[in-house]
Amino acid sequence: MLPALLILAALFALLFVARVSAARRRELIARWPVLLLAGAAMVAAARGAVWPALALTGIFALAWTYWPRLAAYRSTKRQFTEGDPGESEARAILGVGSNAAEAEIRSAYRAKMAQAHPDRGGKHADAARLTAARDRLLRQKR
Repeated sequence: MLPALLILAALFALLFVARVSAARRRELIARWPVLLLAGAAMVAAARGAVWPALALTGIFALAWTYWPRLAAYRSTKRQFTEGDPGESEARAILGVGSNAAEAEIRSAYRAKMAQAHPDRGGKHADAARLTAARDRLLRQKR
């Protein structure tokens, strides 16, 4: 019985790769925990455990709805914590004082970016840090 199930699973994986579009495949792969719950519900139903199968199906339905929202929340939270420097760090990156005006922030950004721009031999990460620092300080001025 186990070899037959393994062959069936391999056939399903092959058909999944061949027949599902790339965008849909990425969406399904991103929801792998939900698909795991669906598989557990099917196994429970196949074994005759009706109530666990129904419970897992309910959890599956909730997870299918809320998993993308949770993943999107995590990615935006991670994006702001990793790439956006704090105010004092932003001032240190640009080399401006705590009471710098918008014009001073912009001129410091231009001067540093002239050296750090990737087209002039700088690193992309340094240019991104300069841009994030400038945006953070200008956002606070408005």
